[in-house]
Amino acid sequence: MITVGGFNTSVDKTLELDVLQPGAVHRVTRVQSWPGGKGLHVALTVAALGEPVHLVGLIDAAHQCEFESALRARGVAFTGVDAKGALRTCLALRDQQGARITEILEPGPHVDTDTREELCARFLALARESAVAVLSGSTPPGFHEGAYGELVASLRDTGIRCLVDASGGLLRRAVEARPFLVKPNREEAAALSGEPVEGPEAAVRVARALAARGVAMPIVSLGAAGAVAVSEGRAVHASVSVPGARHPVGSGDCLLGGVAVALARKEGLEDVLRLGVACGAANTLSAETGWVRREDVDALRLRVASIPIA
Repeated sequence: MITVGGFNTSVDKTLELDVLQPGAVHRVTRVQSWPGGKGLHVALTVAALGEPVHLVGLIDAAHQCEFESALRARGVAFTGVDAKGALRTCLALRDQQGARITEILEPGPHVDTDTREELCARFLALARESAVAVLSGSTPPGFHEGAYGELVASLRDTGIRCLVDASGGLLRRAVEARPFLVKPNREEAAALSGEPVEGPEAAVRVARALAARGVAMPIVSLGAAGAVAVSEGRAVHASVSVPGARHPVGSGDCLLGGVAVALARKEGLEDVLRLGVACGAANTLSAETGWVRREDVDALRLRVASIPIA
């Protein structure tokens, strides 16, 4: 099993409009809504690939039935902890004329000490019975920056590989705890290193620096340019072209889901990265954000090109 801590769950809405103009009144042409959050996207990807997965996250009474039904239908077991407030809403504004997506992300409800401790305890209990544990996305207000690092440290002696996808102080403190894997994107990698990350070679430098700090398999995702990974001194860049891509929102989460599955299956570095990149690319083919179809992943995986980088 793979356990995912996606504590800051959300209601994701995609609003389509002709053109986005700041300060103007807009009439939306189409609205779509799904259960969301980065960890939830990771869990959906794991389930789409046929692996058992358990998600731990916040829920409120207004959305509990919807989330449980939707996740169950897609093969995700869900442990929801009462948020004692409303779940956040995250908006993706799709500008048809400019072919752009603008994201507006709420912070989430403030959680009290009991709620925070219950989320962490539920995650750790499930993670200790898993092949791979994942901590993904932001934490709701009420958590501190060291929260992921503390969870990583709690799992260190179990031999369970812990994967972290976060940003800012949450990511920096997690790195200090030496998880098995971290997956910053281009912007997050630049913030960690203090230097621009404009291509695979720069991304590998960041990944090697993370490896030197005790992260066994750092991965830096590069959007349409794929991703790089470092393990045991080796570095690999993998990418695939996707004609007809609709959007990039959630692709990094799907990439991490594919990586988690490949690690659970004990695959090697190239195959881990190949499956991850295929999942990230498959996400761009669906109108829904953070979701893949297995047949798309299987087709794209055959086309992923991977090359070693010195």
